[in-house]
Amino acid sequence: MNKLVVAVGALLALAGCSRRQPVPPVREQPSPTARQPTLDPKSSAAAEELAGAFARLLTTGQADGAYMLLGPNAPSRKNFEAHFARMRDLRVTTGHAGDQEGAAGSSYVSVPLTATGTINGERVSRSAKVVLRRVNDVPGSTEAQRHWHIERVDWER
Repeated sequence: MNKLVVAVGALLALAGCSRRQPVPPVREQPSPTARQPTLDPKSSAAAEELAGAFARLLTTGQADGAYMLLGPNAPSRKNFEAHFARMRDLRVTTGHAGDQEGAAGSSYVSVPLTATGTINGERVSRSAKVVLRRVNDVPGSTEAQRHWHIERVDWER
C-alpha cells in the first residue's frame, strides 16, 4: 500500500509540474498592408512634427540629435547648449503651428516651444518660437530643401 501511495503522489507531482501556464492573449497587429496616413511634407502638420521631434530629443537628453535638426542658420553648438546646460529635469513641449507665410520662394511657419526645468532648485520656464522654413517648388530646388527644417529658435527674453 505504501508503494501505491508513493506512486500516486509521484504521478500527482508530475501532473502538477506539467500544468500549462495561461498564455497571454495575442494582440491584434495591423496588417502589413494597412498604412498610416503620411503627412503632406508641405503642411503645417509636418512642420509641427519636426518641432515635436526637436522637443522630444531635448527632453530625453539627446542634444546632439536636436542640434542636427537645426538648419544652416543654427547658432554655434556652444550657444545652443548654453540654453539648456544649467537646467535640470528639462521638459520641452511644443504647441500648434501658426499660419504659413511666404517670402522669396520659401514658406515659413512658427511653432511655440516651452522649456521647463529647475535651475539651482528653482522651477523655471522659457518660451520660444521655433521658426521652420521650406523652399517652395521652384526650379533648381532639391527634395531636401522642399521639406521643413528648423531655421532658428527665437527665445523670448
